Formats: sequence, C-alpha cells, structure tokens
Amino acid sequence: MNAELDSETLNVLRKDPLQAALTTSALADFYIAKQFPDNKALITSVDFDITGTHCITTSRDESLRIYDCASGTREQVSYSKKYGCNLAQFTAQPGCVAYASTKINDTVRYLSYETNQFIRYFAGHTGMVTSLQRSPNAQSTSMVSASMDGTVRLWNLDTVKPVCTVNIEGGKNGVAAAYDPSGMVVAVAAESQAIQLYDVRKMTKGPFTSAPIASKLTVAGLKFMPPTGDYILLAMSDGSIMLLDAFQLTTLAVLSSATHNAISPTIAPVASALGQMQQQCFGQKITATPDGRAVIAGNDNGGIIFWDFDTVLANSGSKQPPAVHAPNGTWNESHDGPVGVCAFNPLLMECVTGSQSLTLWTSIY
Repeated sequence: MNAELDSETLNVLRKDPLQAALTTSALADFYIAKQFPDNKALITSVDFDITGTHCITTSRDESLRIYDCASGTREQVSYSKKYGCNLAQFTAQPGCVAYASTKINDTVRYLSYETNQFIRYFAGHTGMVTSLQRSPNAQSTSMVSASMDGTVRLWNLDTVKPVCTVNIEGGKNGVAAAYDPSGMVVAVAAESQAIQLYDVRKMTKGPFTSAPIASKLTVAGLKFMPPTGDYILLAMSDGSIMLLDAFQLTTLAVLSSATHNAISPTIAPVASALGQMQQQCFGQKITATPDGRAVIAGNDNGGIIFWDFDTVLANSGSKQPPAVHAPNGTWNESHDGPVGVCAFNPLLMECVTGSQSLTLWTSIY
C-alpha cells in the first residue's frame, strides 16, 4: 500500500465539491482511493475538521485515529481503553477533540490529541451519549449532546457546566439531536414519538415547533440536509431513512434498500431502543453531499448506496403513507463487512466510509 496518494488522485480530491457536478453519473463512478485496515473492530464514528483536510474516527476497539484526507495518510492513533470512545468531534480549538465515553460513566471528554492530555470533562449525563455535535459555526465553542437519560444538553467548551439541560418527553427510550447548518436551531428526535425544533438561545423554553414521527421504528440519529437545512434525514433502526420537510416537519419520503440488514445474517435483531440505535451506529451510516444533491448510506452487506435528491423530491409529496424510494445507484467496490460510518468531506471531493477498515473514496470526474 502506498504511503501517499498519487498526484492524479490528489488533484481530484482538491476539487471543490460545491462547484463540481455531483450528478448521479459522477457519484456512480466513485472509486476507492485509499484503504486503511487499521482497526480490530467496527468503526463507529467519523468527523472532519473545519478545513476538511483531517478526519477522526472512533472504533469499538476503543481507538481514536486521525487521518490526513488530502494526502491519504494516517497521522495519529490514541486509545481510550479505560473509558471507551464514540462520536468524536473536532473542536474550534486546534489540536483538540471531544468524545463520548462508553464505559464507567457517560462523561464527554475534551482531549488535546497533540499532548494526549484531557483538558476538561463534561459530566452530567446518566445514560449513554447518543448524539454529540460541535456547532457548525467555525469559531463557536458550543456543542450539543443527547443521551439515553432523556436529556439534551448544550455545552460551552470553556466551562464544565452545561449551558442548559432540556428534559425530552419520551426520551428515556432514546434521543437524537443535531444542529442545523446555521447553528441556531437544534432538532431533537425522541425515539419514535416526535421531532422537535429548538432555538439554541432559549432551549429551556421548549421547542418552537414539533410534530409526531410517522413511524413505529426507533430513530437512531438525524442530520440536516446541506447546504441550507431545508430537509431533515432520520436514520431509522431498520436501516431506512425518513426524509422530512424541516419547516412543516412532514414526512416526504422514505429512502430504503431491500438489502439493509436482510443480507447480514450475523446481525441479530435487538429489542432495546439503545441496542437498535447502537446497531445503526447512532445514525453515523448516512451522509449527504455538500451541495445537497445526493444522500449516501452504508449497508450491512458492505456496500455503499446513494439516492439522487432531485429525483426523490420530484417523486415525493405530502401524501401518506410517504413514497418509498429505492437507491439510484451503488458504488462498484465494497467493504468486507458491515459499514458503520459514512461521511462526505465538506470541502474536498471525497467520501469516507468505515467498517473495520477506513476507506477514502473519490470520483474520476
């Protein structure tokens, strides 16, 4: 395996995905530029820094690994054997990340990976952290977390106490939370009961709008569609994706693959809401291109599938039940096991996916 990517691949990666034509044809031709068989267990999260040149992963082998996405090299690895690790996020502070504990307690830990020393601990959650996201505002020191204790908490990285704590009705059976692209709104999904939108400046006053979720499945995670956040993606416990209008909170479509979970006989059904959310890696299996032209997801059979968003919208509406859409395409190569994470680089022509190995994909266009 080459230590670095060849010059032709680097030139492709440096393309601005917001300017490039991420059409169905372009997506169909994505190929594996580099693969890192580093982990000994499933990768459970991935995040990019604000420059898009680095990503960090967590894994069930309790490692945190940092990669240079522009050169295709592995830069650093550290372990959190005592506390476990998940949902690692780069912060506005260079050289620092925040991540959720998975053992001993449910504290969020703020780490300098340059010195491998903890800066501070964000304690308060009494159930496993199911969502952790920094504010999309590049200079902001805020982040939001959600937990199986039924709360959503807003934090400032400069102080150990939460800015606010919101108790979510029905949240004891699973809560997911995410910022919209502006960083001014937080969406919260409580198991399969409701989707709620909060103004981050007055979260304790309750949601400014909410609506029931038209499904009996558990919501494993959620994301706003870039670049404007006009739509919300709900990653469901069966591997499907519900598409919501972010203003009306109505369900427009269901993105489904006949292969999710069914082709992987080694993955047994789990009863608890937490187990279902963990099986779907808390919604880390789904992503969208930076221009909002496509939704991409990992499969339990090792494949990567995608939907053309314009096609989905053209064939969707407010009718109930919502239309079910099969993928518009799949990438020709695949992982050797279930895909736990999938994330499109916000600034480079690159998608990162992870099973037990991390894969960097790019396009010939």
